[in-house]
Amino acid sequence: MKSAIVTSRVKLSMNVGKAVPGPKIASVLGPRGIAIPKFCEAFNKMTGDSNKYKIGDSIAVRVIVYDNKSYDLFVNNAPAVSDLLKQATCLAKGTSDPGKKIVSKIDKSVLTDIAKRKMSDMKINKLKSALKMVLGTARSMGIEIEGLEED
Repeated sequence: MKSAIVTSRVKLSMNVGKAVPGPKIASVLGPRGIAIPKFCEAFNKMTGDSNKYKIGDSIAVRVIVYDNKSYDLFVNNAPAVSDLLKQATCLAKGTSDPGKKIVSKIDKSVLTDIAKRKMSDMKINKLKSALKMVLGTARSMGIEIEGLEED
């Protein structure tokens, strides 16, 4: 039996439990021979039945497509850091003037929770490193962290 060969790798941003066949997905996966309704059903089942996600959260999805028209589907463990920060601060978007304008404040404990949630997606195992990455995103969005001691 011949093993399947990887023909492409695709990255998408999709809403948890709300994938529907449409141009956003079909334009990327259709030309690669993937049945879009079945893909959407598999994605919704994978993400909608899990307590790791909230329905509607935007998460990164990776699809590895093989020459026999099969595929493997991988989803991140949590939404993007910027989305988690927006949820924590009830912001629609970050600042348009990073580094100069503060649009919201959050406590260090919220930053720590986000860092812990994203560690596996970031492929790091030190909380301090994850905190620095999340802190950088927060600062670029104009979010001030209360209770933070500078290193």
